[in-house]
Amino acid sequence: MTRPPLFALLVVLAAASSSAEPLSRAQAVARALERNPTVLRSFADRDGLRGRAKQARADALPEVSVYGAFLRYQDPGFFNSPNIDEFPPEILQAFRPIASNLWDGYGTVRQTLWSFSLGKAIRAAGYAEHLGDENVRTARQDVALRAIFAYNAYLLALDRVGVAEKVVHQKDKQLEMARNRRVAGVATELEVLRFEVDLANVRTSLLRLRGAADLALGDLNAVMVEPTDKPIEPTDGLEFQETAADQAVQQQVVREAIANRPEVKAVTWNERIFDEAIGIYKADMQPRLDFNGFYGWSVRDTGNFFESNYKKWSLAVTLKIPVFDGWRTAGKVAQARADRARVGQDRVALETLIDLEAKQAVDRLRVAASVFHAAELNVAQARKVQEMTDANYRLGAATPLDVLDAQAALTQAEFTRVEALHAHANARVGLRYVTGQDPLADGPLAPPRPPATTTDLSTPGAPGDTGTPPAGRE
Repeated sequence: MTRPPLFALLVVLAAASSSAEPLSRAQAVARALERNPTVLRSFADRDGLRGRAKQARADALPEVSVYGAFLRYQDPGFFNSPNIDEFPPEILQAFRPIASNLWDGYGTVRQTLWSFSLGKAIRAAGYAEHLGDENVRTARQDVALRAIFAYNAYLLALDRVGVAEKVVHQKDKQLEMARNRRVAGVATELEVLRFEVDLANVRTSLLRLRGAADLALGDLNAVMVEPTDKPIEPTDGLEFQETAADQAVQQQVVREAIANRPEVKAVTWNERIFDEAIGIYKADMQPRLDFNGFYGWSVRDTGNFFESNYKKWSLAVTLKIPVFDGWRTAGKVAQARADRARVGQDRVALETLIDLEAKQAVDRLRVAASVFHAAELNVAQARKVQEMTDANYRLGAATPLDVLDAQAALTQAEFTRVEALHAHANARVGLRYVTGQDPLADGPLAPPRPPATTTDLSTPGAPGDTGTPPAGRE
């Protein structure tokens, strides 16, 4: 008998389903933001920018060092004098070279008193820190969007499997009805064979859709950095929410994107950084004032350390006025100006892209809503046709071909409906992503915030951000 293996397979599938972990859409995003390497790398890049900022600020602080040295030497310099032969032998004997020790202990202080580049470098360092924060926001937003899309794709795959399973169940009933009619002598063997072939084809499609669901599950687990075969039971579904999608919404999306998108703010910080970089390179050919201090002791006998007769010190204030460097500074300034011009073009390209993305997001939302409403009506009509055709077939007023056509039309309508529902859910998420808002949020778009000041471009939390960074991050 072939029943035991099939029964065992069903038991295994049921056990796997019961061990699946319930997971909401928000939980999937939270795990992705916590573990995805794209986000973690953005934190590392931000830490690197903070380190560079700290390095730049060091030029405004004094550099203090303490040295200790020991030297043993013998110097025959006196005997190398040109008129050494004119000295009496007893004097030469008194001045013979003897090896001796020299101990030094001292501290130094270096401080830039004035430089045209110092203030610019400190401001650029602060801008770089803000740039790192915006890059983190960009990475978190991208990963959140990927997690939501992967979650919705898995829901779509499961819904397709559900439609296919209902079709298989319906085909089983139709085949049983055809066999009963064959036994009653009112149906031919060809009719039964048609239903058997159609059922086999639908079961094959079901296997293919289950395979697609496994692939979608792997994609979702990969975004969350989980084992790709880890079973998951989604607790959220694909739901339709009526959302406005007209020209006014598109204009609002563009305004919101310009105000909120981390990429736009990152371009702004880059512009400021390169503006300061031009001044920093120019300062290489401008005067600067530095202080250097030295204080310590130099003794042959360590017991004389800290004695006033053995201390040495020096103070120096140095003014440097560059005159000519072979146009090296001019070359650096030209490169910085070119970089600044590229950033300006990046802004133009980004604003153009935002305008295009806004239009595409609104168009996708409008088309998906239209398709969903049409599919809802079509499913109701196709189901009514299928029920009437089945009833007619039982009475002998419809052919097997009529039954198969009605079932195929209903299946196509149900597939179109779930696909339109998935497209509309993704369109809503994409619309919020384009505006720089949290893709997980529901409801209408938030009104644009007032423009940020030149000293404050701080931003709200990233999508799915609770305000608390991962462990080990500050």
